[in-house]
This record gives sequence, structure tokens and C-alpha cells, in this order.
Amino acid sequence: KHRRILFLNERHSSFLCPMQYSWVFPFPMHKLFPLEMGLPPAYPEKEMTSMNAPEPYRVLFVCLGNICRSPAAEIIFKKMVAEQGLEHLVESDSAGMIGYHRGCPPDSRMLTALKKYGYEDPGLKSRPVRKEDLEQFDLIVGMDRENLRDLKRLDKKGQWTGKIVPMCFFTTRFPDEEVPDPYYGGQEGFEHVVKLLQDGCGNLLERLKEQLSL
Repeated sequence: KHRRILFLNERHSSFLCPMQYSWVFPFPMHKLFPLEMGLPPAYPEKEMTSMNAPEPYRVLFVCLGNICRSPAAEIIFKKMVAEQGLEHLVESDSAGMIGYHRGCPPDSRMLTALKKYGYEDPGLKSRPVRKEDLEQFDLIVGMDRENLRDLKRLDKKGQWTGKIVPMCFFTTRFPDEEVPDPYYGGQEGFEHVVKLLQDGCGNLLERLKEQLSL
């Protein structure tokens, strides 16, 4: 007999709900910068079945061009999910706010940094965010303030605002409030991004496991 839980119920959620419920979330309050305080979460109610969910929980990572930060987050998160055998329950993708790099692989400097920390290139290709992503994904994780602002502009009716959260909301080992864009910097910037994303993705997955009773 499978246990059924109501995931992110509007009245009782403790996950990704930094408004009046924020006291139950063990992450630094100063990292809630882009989220409107005092508003209820905009998640639709979603039922999931522990270990046998008919539809996986879907996470979308977003940066500007989808060649540095967000593909790195996808690669890191996917490996963490696979290592715990949760691929059938948690899926992820990445996209960019602009389509300039559409069809391009991740930046070679990012791939070099990822390889140093044990991550392989699965052959990702850049794509822009689509309006339907706001509905189709359960969680949309932006890398910086600009990404979050642009994502919310896509949500003209404010229907999916509660799905849009900052990556650094999940980081606990670094003071960064944004994942910096390493594109115009040196290799150390790419490595810092990898470490930030390892921290954030690990905490995100642990929180999902708690909510899904895994």
C-alpha cells in the first residue's frame, strides 16, 4: 500500500515557502531576497505517491544563456539523483532566458571545471525558456536576480510565482546570494560556481526527499 502525500499544499507546505511559513525552513533568511514576503505560495496542489509516483517531480534550472551555470546545475543535480536511484521520481532540465546560444554545448571552461570535480558532459544543448515551462515544471530555479525577475515577467498573471526560487536559497556553505556568471572571468570563477551548485543541489535534493518521504 503506497502512502500518498499532498505535495506543497498551499496552507501547510514547509518547502520553498519563505513567506509566513519561513520559520520551518533551515536556510538563512537573508537569502530570500527575490521572493515577495507575506504572500502564499503559488504552487498548485500536487499529489505524489512515494516511490511509485505516476509523474516525476520536475526541476528546471535557469541562467542567462544556458551554457554555464544552469547546464552545470542540471549535470550536478542529475548525477546526485542517479547516485541515489531516484531518476524515476525526480527529473531535471535547464534553459536560458535568451536564445542566443540555442543548440550550443556548455562552455568548455565550465565542462573543464565540472570534470575536475567528477562530472562528465552528457551532451547537453542550450535552449531558451518557454512559457509552457512555467506550467510543466514543478520548480524553477534561477541563478541570479535578473533571471528571477525575467522569469516572473514571463508569468504575466502571477500564476506560477511560487515555483520560481533562487539557487542560493539552498546553499549553506557559502555567503553568496546569487550564483555569479563566470563567463567573463577566469577558470577559478567556473570552479567556484561548481562548488556553489554542489552545495545548493545537494540541499535541494535532500529537501525533496523529505517531502516525498524517500
